[in-house]
Amino acid sequence: MFIDYTKSALIIVDMQNDFCPAYTNKRGEKTPRGALAVDGGAEICAPLNALSKRFAQNGGKVVATKDWHPKGHMSFVSSFPGKKFGDTVDFGITKGQVLWPDHCVQGTPGADFHEGLNIESINLVIHKGYRVDLDAYSTFFENDRQTSTGLDGYLRSLLITDIFIGGLATDYCVLYSALDGLRLRYKTFVLTDATRGVEHPAGSTQHSLNVMKVSGINLITSQDVLNEEYKE
Repeated sequence: MFIDYTKSALIIVDMQNDFCPAYTNKRGEKTPRGALAVDGGAEICAPLNALSKRFAQNGGKVVATKDWHPKGHMSFVSSFPGKKFGDTVDFGITKGQVLWPDHCVQGTPGADFHEGLNIESINLVIHKGYRVDLDAYSTFFENDRQTSTGLDGYLRSLLITDIFIGGLATDYCVLYSALDGLRLRYKTFVLTDATRGVEHPAGSTQHSLNVMKVSGINLITSQDVLNEEYKE
């Protein structure tokens, strides 16, 4: 597998505290479990850091995204009294919105990047889901499937043709980002060892990987990139 890094971008999806388990930070303080913690979420910082360094060293671009929700966001279960986590609602133009615990609220520690993520090589941070009445899973579009986050324009301005996606979570934001990347005609790779799923409902992670594979998305590992051993 030959990678032309000058035409490639690594997209790190939502590596934020609210999606990670509790950990002891560099000051020796125990941080709380994230509001929507994904099992093993922090483990993928290591492969993402290695990839980020490789891309930066070889002229590639690194983009990171953040969920950036206002208080009272329409995806929060707290916004709908009587509802519980996992219920779905129709809200405005959004049908079947999944309700989540309040997470990644703007300006809170939960919205910060996980301390284990090396941010030195990141060229651009995209904030998504910042409209109170509209959620955003994909790194390319809000959930109305029309409102752009600006990522596509950024990549096209740099003549990027290949995207490599890792982060959280496999069965939501990574899945939608990869499908949109393919729809926008990028050659799309998902780094399976650099993602973890929220597993809601149970089995959704493997189902999402199956959907990606059938759709024509390339499922590889970070070592395939670092060793350049992937064969199409």
